[in-house]
Amino acid sequence: MSYFQNAIESEFSETFSYLYKFAYSASRRYKTYSIPKRTSGNRIISQPSRELKSYQRYIISSILEQFPIHESVYSYQNNKNIKKMATNHLNSRFLLRVDFSNFFPSIKGEYLREFFQKNMHFLENPLTDTDITLINLFVFRSNKLTIGAPSSPIISNIILYDLDEYLSNICTKKRVTYTRYADDLYFSTSEPNTLNEILQLLKEYLKDFFIKLLVNEDKNIFTSKKRRRQITGLTLTTSNSISIGKKKKREIRTLIYKYSTNNIELNELSYLKGYLPYLYSIEPSYIDNLKRKYSDKIIQELLPLKQSNIPIK
Repeated sequence: MSYFQNAIESEFSETFSYLYKFAYSASRRYKTYSIPKRTSGNRIISQPSRELKSYQRYIISSILEQFPIHESVYSYQNNKNIKKMATNHLNSRFLLRVDFSNFFPSIKGEYLREFFQKNMHFLENPLTDTDITLINLFVFRSNKLTIGAPSSPIISNIILYDLDEYLSNICTKKRVTYTRYADDLYFSTSEPNTLNEILQLLKEYLKDFFIKLLVNEDKNIFTSKKRRRQITGLTLTTSNSISIGKKKKREIRTLIYKYSTNNIELNELSYLKGYLPYLYSIEPSYIDNLKRKYSDKIIQELLPLKQSNIPIK
């Protein structure tokens, strides 16, 4: 029996035969529902059962965290966030955003198996074929990554390392800044007529990449300082600062006004209290503007010190 099989038996106090039987039924142990996307349409969420989540989290800590994640990646990591990512692109004139179609479901079990076999040297203890089969059964639903499983984000990050390395290298040579947040790839430069070339090189690379990823042509966005530049919902202003944008500010002001007049719905209040700490992390000066407009008392009620660790003056 392999090291991994012994370790997972010990961790969960279960026989290996029970774990294997459970793994084969894992794809049926999800609750699936949809939520509205930020723009249009719905996003399908597949939430694993509590027991399945515990196995997935163990696989993260014991196996997946041993593999490197490229420095250009900002998604799903401690000490990295979208503001830090956006800062990389502030001083560039031109910006390109590229999106992959059906990102998580495009990553399948056979790709993770190939990744493990090529990168076994990163592991303290090698995985057997049986180990890899067991892991795949635990982390894939019907052989596809799902949105909602705790193991999906780190798998998507480690398995794309070679792509990130390739893009980082060619971008450095062409004086382009590259970052990735999940399936959103951002390229920026002050050199004209460069980003189209980068896009073509990306498409050529994907033809031979072991993961079959497709660029979503409808979501490719070229922009420049002359127009609005956005990165994962944040606006890069012409004065080289980062903002949540005018539309979102209007929405937040409306909700605060409704709160101040006792005319806010419960779901709106929950959203507002959840969003304000995020707003502070992105654009803290705007919190001061809100305090001047609506009073310290109102903002402190919505953004209490004990909840947000944000000093209210």
